[in-house]
Amino acid sequence: MITTIIFDDFGTLFKVAEGGSAKKIIYNIVTCDKEVDYESFVEEWKKYYKRYTVSESLFRTERDIFISRIKMFYDRFGVNRNAIEDTDALLAEAFERKAYEEAKEVLDKIREKYNVFIGSNTDNDVLEAVMSGNGISADKIYTSENLKCYKPNMLFFKKILEDNGLEPKEVLFVGDSVSDDILGPKALGIKTVLVNRSEKTGDFGQDYTINDLRLLYGILGKDNIE
Repeated sequence: MITTIIFDDFGTLFKVAEGGSAKKIIYNIVTCDKEVDYESFVEEWKKYYKRYTVSESLFRTERDIFISRIKMFYDRFGVNRNAIEDTDALLAEAFERKAYEEAKEVLDKIREKYNVFIGSNTDNDVLEAVMSGNGISADKIYTSENLKCYKPNMLFFKKILEDNGLEPKEVLFVGDSVSDDILGPKALGIKTVLVNRSEKTGDFGQDYTINDLRLLYGILGKDNIE
């Protein structure tokens, strides 16, 4: 029996960046007067991020990863900019993100019957600020910073289960990322809901697919919500 719902944050509860992704912004900066293949740039960008997110022993906060990764590209392409200031500017955008219109209503309603947690690959200050700014609250908040690991590492989910004395069958994970929010928890036997706001196609092993959080009411059962 489901007792606990864990939500991802960005792309699930809060809207994604409107001004373009961080990697696109940095790519535009480093290529303003140079020719750099975008696909190669993206591969290296992802590879560097993955290096510090797949292993607990190499853990860094998201901010620290951004700073070192941006500095690496600036040094390579001779860009005379401050990587720390540019990182903080990029992260400041995250502080201002708005919730999807149904997010607060759904979380407040579900919390009447279930434990509601948030499980996010982000730093504490970013998540706390965006939740406060949108008037959204949860029973517990778990971030990569306070768990010292990143989704989809199974340790991320195991730590949440152990911290609350939960079995996988008691948990439903809701998120928009196939790798982080579906494949990760499914590997532990946790049921999953893919929030498909961008019309992804295919079966990724999710138990349910929705494009609006209010559709969770039907999944959880009307009697458990009203």
